[in-house]
Amino acid sequence: MLEGYKVLRELNDGETVTRPVYVSSLEDAKDKNNKSYVKLKLADGDSFQTASKFDNYTIEQFKTEGIREGCIADVTVKKSGDYYNVVNIKPTKDPSLTVDDFAKLPPLDIDNMYDEICDIIRGLPNPVPERTALSVPTLALLEEHKDKFKTSSAAVYMHHNYKGGLIYHTYRMVKAAVAMCGVYQELDREILVCATALHDIGKINEYSTDPVGAAEITDLYVLYGHLYLGAMFFSNKCTQIKNCDKERQRLLTHCILSHHGQGEWGAVKFPATPEAFALHYIDNLDAKIESCNIMYEQTEAGKNTDKKLSGFGNLYKPSYWDSKE
Repeated sequence: MLEGYKVLRELNDGETVTRPVYVSSLEDAKDKNNKSYVKLKLADGDSFQTASKFDNYTIEQFKTEGIREGCIADVTVKKSGDYYNVVNIKPTKDPSLTVDDFAKLPPLDIDNMYDEICDIIRGLPNPVPERTALSVPTLALLEEHKDKFKTSSAAVYMHHNYKGGLIYHTYRMVKAAVAMCGVYQELDREILVCATALHDIGKINEYSTDPVGAAEITDLYVLYGHLYLGAMFFSNKCTQIKNCDKERQRLLTHCILSHHGQGEWGAVKFPATPEAFALHYIDNLDAKIESCNIMYEQTEAGKNTDKKLSGFGNLYKPSYWDSKE
């Protein structure tokens, strides 16, 4: 993240800031008086904020001024209530700035997380030695989609919506799955860990993630969703590998299809095995913890959050929390 500038989400009502940003997207729009304006998604390395440029602006007008999707610009933004208004914007004159300066990244190294996930999968026992281990198609699938898996966001608006958010979410869940198997030894370690590693692999095609991590839904999100896409990814990979155990393949596929837990949350099926239940709760827990962290970033220590955690109430941020960092 670019240092030395106030981030957009920390602006107070009525406050103005001038700073460089990455223009992630532009969208023509009309106000209630049918006047043209442009919606801009801006990345400042901390978050993505939607801002508006009024005064009958259009994307075509922006283009004549050198402003287009994917450019780095110097912008003056004013916060008005819950909205951000662009006062002025022009291409940056700082040649040292790169796209990476505006990408929010996980707190852990992406390459190291990928390597550790793969090492954990390679070390899994194969309960059916006469059959090909589930780790084989799992590792093959991760390697085939390695680049997208390492850079994709895990969401558009919800948890882990930043560059590398998908692998960070997956990494923490894989580590949690390993720990859970140490407590609940009746769980099938190979099925649970491999299912955890692949549970959101379909998001690489469900979302389109730009260079700074801003995600947009694709037609595959609308038509299928990442649970179906992930299950198909795994099924197709298994058909390419000889001697996979059909029942264990079905059990892992079921985990992917049911990991949202309930139909209203997008699950294709309700969890029907201990591993499927475990995956659902690990996924939900990691999403909730990440949401807590995001809300804590916007809250003073010793205070309650302004917003409620989805499905719950307001959070309290302990007075000692900031000293932990």
